Amino acid sequence: MNQYDFDKLIEKYLAGQCSPEEEEWMREWSERQLGQTSLSFSEDEKKVVGKQIWKRVHGHTLGRRPFVVRYGWLGLSAAAAVLLTLAGLWFGQPLALMKRTVADQHTVSPGTVEVNNTSGKPQKITLKDGSWVVLQPNSRISYPEQFGEKTRQLTLRGEAFFDVKKDPARPFIVKTGELVTQVLGTSFTIKSYDEAKAIEVAVLRGRVSVYETAGKSPGSRNGVILVPNHKITFDKTSQTLTPSLVEAPRIVHPPETRTSFVFTNKTISEVFSALGDAYGIDFIVENQTVNNCVFNGDLNDLPLYTQLDLICKSVNATYERRGTTLFIHGEGCADF
Repeated sequence: MNQYDFDKLIEKYLAGQCSPEEEEWMREWSERQLGQTSLSFSEDEKKVVGKQIWKRVHGHTLGRRPFVVRYGWLGLSAAAAVLLTLAGLWFGQPLALMKRTVADQHTVSPGTVEVNNTSGKPQKITLKDGSWVVLQPNSRISYPEQFGEKTRQLTLRGEAFFDVKKDPARPFIVKTGELVTQVLGTSFTIKSYDEAKAIEVAVLRGRVSVYETAGKSPGSRNGVILVPNHKITFDKTSQTLTPSLVEAPRIVHPPETRTSFVFTNKTISEVFSALGDAYGIDFIVENQTVNNCVFNGDLNDLPLYTQLDLICKSVNATYERRGTTLFIHGEGCADF
């Protein structure tokens, strides 16, 4: 249920036009909201609070249109819950006792949980299957209170990092607009802001399947398999998927010892072979003269592209990123 449908349901409830099923849903929802507070009211307080509640409900939810006030504590509970969500106050008191300070987490419809990070810092959310999510500011996810027997499915708007607990029987699926990201167990980042022109998925560990869904049958979906240090960018306008490398590749397979990244009289071919194994990235040396040059240096604790700068400078070469591959080209060492 989206915000518009929810507002309409509130109007129906206050006007006495709800079906029995809608009445029951409103009752359960309002009691669940009010159950989070330790505030209590006497009968006299209820009357005073009630006047304030109906005044604010009229202003925040129904505007100036006439409506029928439904009396009784159930009606008051529902109206109070609306104020908790829309007005942010309870009879002039801050909601500090009742709301989370980092992320607003609530059940938006029966069986569904939505987390909206309205704070200025990332928020970690642990899911019941043992997976966890780091939700960035101005981002929102929704997911079922209990995952199904066949899949674990979430919806993301914004940016989040996912560390997924492996479960071969239940793929972990994240829906982001026109893209679906599916994994069994891995860690990855998704950026999918409504106002952005593209959706981006980057993999830290494991393998991720990314494919589009809008207007496509299962047999004609455009998609890719991503591995660590690779990312995919989906252009919303052109509907194209572009694979590339992440901006700061990390070592996927650490060398056995620090001396493995200390090179003494090693050919460029040997150096790039070691880097390729460590980062899981393909290096293509286009000129055999460059490939046979010798390199001496300590590449420990340096970012990949800094390592490449040092290597290429020493052998009179340059590098270029093309998709998910790094190409090395140049005239090579002068003394070869």
